[in-house]
Amino acid sequence: MPTPLTTKVPATATTPPTATTAPGDDTAPTGTTRWAGTKQFMQIREGWISGGRTYLSVRTARKVAVTDPHEAWLIIPGEGPYTTVLMATEARVLLSVPLGDNSHPYPYSQTELVNRLMAEPSSSRSGLGYDLSFDGKGQVTRLQSLYTS
Repeated sequence: MPTPLTTKVPATATTPPTATTAPGDDTAPTGTTRWAGTKQFMQIREGWISGGRTYLSVRTARKVAVTDPHEAWLIIPGEGPYTTVLMATEARVLLSVPLGDNSHPYPYSQTELVNRLMAEPSSSRSGLGYDLSFDGKGQVTRLQSLYTS
């Protein structure tokens, strides 16, 4: 029986990226982002846990519905710098294939999100997309991955 992904924690999953953070990375002031109080469709380049809190490096992207041969989403990568955002401690995480195990969204922990995300090759992450909801402080309160074929 294969070992669950949740036990495989890459070093980058628990430490903030430093050498891998691109110049021009747009890190928002603590507790605020330009997306405060909104819902955005985004790409996630990296995720990590530091001091018991989950951080994501995100940028906006676009999605297009695909119905042939079945319903799924085509992710159109965004351009420009990534921004570091903080997930609220009680944020809900819903993942579907390919990051999750099901074609329908299913709940996962923030730790499982980071582990699964960072287990994906960086070249594959640009093809993944997420609906993120932000509270008034700019923290992610809900993250849902989109089903891609």
